[in-house]
Amino acid sequence: MTLYADMLFLINFAMNTFVLWVVSKVIRNSAKKMRWLFAGSSLMSLLYTLLIALESLRFINVVFASVAILTAGILIAFRLKDFRTFIKLMLVAYLVSFTVGGLGMALFFLTGIPYAVYFIANDLGGFAQAVSWQIVLLGTVLSYGIIKLGLKIAEGHTLKRQMLCTVQVFVEGCGASFEALVDTGHSLKDPLSQSPVIIAEFEHVKEFLPDCLRVLFYEKRENNLTGLMSAQENTFYKRIRMIPFSSIGRSNGMLIGFRPDMVKVEGTLANVIIGIYNDKLCNDGRYQGLLGPELASSLQA
Repeated sequence: MTLYADMLFLINFAMNTFVLWVVSKVIRNSAKKMRWLFAGSSLMSLLYTLLIALESLRFINVVFASVAILTAGILIAFRLKDFRTFIKLMLVAYLVSFTVGGLGMALFFLTGIPYAVYFIANDLGGFAQAVSWQIVLLGTVLSYGIIKLGLKIAEGHTLKRQMLCTVQVFVEGCGASFEALVDTGHSLKDPLSQSPVIIAEFEHVKEFLPDCLRVLFYEKRENNLTGLMSAQENTFYKRIRMIPFSSIGRSNGMLIGFRPDMVKVEGTLANVIIGIYNDKLCNDGRYQGLLGPELASSLQA
């Protein structure tokens, strides 16, 4: 049986480059430069070709050799220094490889090669020769489509999880919890401390307010400065913040807020002001607060 080492190398190079490129997209950790990705792919292809073509290397365990070759390719392509990132890259690389390999096997049987199983079990070189460039090309295209679709679905689920955050507010031993939506259009800050503002529905923070302030909200007179000033005698007044805002149809609005003792967003402490919104933020009740993307990203960093 004739084995063309150059074709074997090129087919492996195409597949390895595809796998490394997809891995970089999946974990959003692109190779430092494309030349390093090509270098890693070239080394992997060369080692695979030698392993298959040279009979003197047939004694090497294929599984261990494959792990070592993939390790070398990833280390060269991504030039890693973090062990956890390396493990993540290896796992994703094998997932992508299995996806591509599974589609390739399906194409083998669909193209009517009845002895493919014999090649796999008994003749590594014959198996490599059976992989035509047409099958490689078609398998690569199908794999890319499936992986891209999977990534889109996964990103959608991740986005849904990230868009809603659990906020816990504590004042003088009392606590309240609500769900807040990460709103890209929300960037309110306290003008004095420049702390970010989390907007919360009145119904979910009213227990923190003294009676005089609570009445103003019940009567929809929270913007009545005269009524607000009457709350000065209460110690809670020291917590109050007036937060200017602009929105559609209202260019000079004022939001009443307060500084709590402690706020946790998804379990992480946050130095924020709570702004009180005297209405419903979401008709179906999925969330009861709003926070800005800058705050959300700083908590994830």
